This record gives sequence, C-alpha cells and structure tokens, in this order.
Amino acid sequence: MSRFGILVDVDKCIGCMACFVACKEENKVAPNIQWNQIHRTENAKERIINYFRVSCMHCDEPACLPVCPVKAIHKGPAGEVLVDPAKCIGCGACRAACPWSVPQFNKAGRTNYFDKAPLAAAPLEEWQKRPAGKAERCTLCVHRTGKGMPPKCVEVCPTGCLSFVDWDSLDPKLKDRAAKSVALGGHEERKPKVRFLATHCKPEALKDKMVQPG
Repeated sequence: MSRFGILVDVDKCIGCMACFVACKEENKVAPNIQWNQIHRTENAKERIINYFRVSCMHCDEPACLPVCPVKAIHKGPAGEVLVDPAKCIGCGACRAACPWSVPQFNKAGRTNYFDKAPLAAAPLEEWQKRPAGKAERCTLCVHRTGKGMPPKCVEVCPTGCLSFVDWDSLDPKLKDRAAKSVALGGHEERKPKVRFLATHCKPEALKDKMVQPG
C-alpha cells in the first residue's frame, strides 16, 4: 500500500517557476489554467521573502470528493485525488468545498497552446486530453509515478525544494523532516499528503488559495 505526496521545503524555494513550467509542458495544461501556482510571503522582521508552491494537496480526507453530485472525483492507486472528466458537469461544487480552492475550470474552450497556425499541434497523450469546462487539477503525475518516476515538478526542481514521498514508506532520510511538516493553512482535518516545512514563516498560518486566472 502506498500513499504518495510531496514534501515542500519552503526554505529552499527560490520562486524560479521551473515546477510551474514543467507541469504545463508535461500535462499540456491549457492557457489560463494553472495546476500549481507559486505564492510568496514576506517576513519583514527577518527581511526574508519566502516562495512556496500551491496545488492539489491530494488529501486522505478530501473535501471535494463527498460534495461532487455526480461522483466524478475518486482516489487513484496511491491516494491521488483525481477527476473523471466524462462524469464531471463543471458545477464548481468541488472548488467551493476545497480549503485551497484548487480545482480549475477551463471556460475559454482552448485546450492546447499549439492548436493554431503556425504552430503544429503534436498528438496528445491520453493523460493530456481534457475537455473544456470540466474540473481539473494536479494529478501528482500518476502516469509517471505508476512507472516508478517522480512527478515532473519534483524532477525539475533545481534546489531540492520538492521531495516525492510515500507516506506509508518514508525514506529514512526524510522521516525527521516529514514528522515536522504541516498542512498549508492549518487544514490538518483534511490529512493532506502535500505538506510543508519552513523556518521563516508558518505554513499552517498562511491563507493563500489557488487563483483562477481570468
């Protein structure tokens, strides 16, 4: 049994956007849709600016799952919180219930950056095909983790800010740090599997939510 997630070391994040760009490319996320966002917080007293990633937290107790009226939200093989676009009706109940406002909705209709001349559209992989208007969010790159690879954002992070973890089988090197990790915004009741560590800010006190780009 595995429960996959990400340990975010805020101290190491430099706001470079590598994870954001890698996610866009790997999953062919549509224009004006963002599965992860880089937020910032300032510690004026210590004169330190911290950056941190916000995305689906892949909760063990997701608020979005029970409120979906058509049961489009389900758990993946390692506890990933996933959406079945064939069932989703785009009602927005999941976004309203999520403490971090994670679900995104592509209402513009365009699903690819490369679908217009002179750029040639490359054939999409199955995990990259998503109809407009349906709820979507980080999948923890389930198409990669099922093959023994980390999520793309973790792979490209240049500072080691992101660590891919199996909460049911933690790497001994990460156990002490993982034990100190907290839920963003303090929502421990949801048992999020994306958890945070920081020295100069308190992730549990941050109220940042995902912003739906206009």
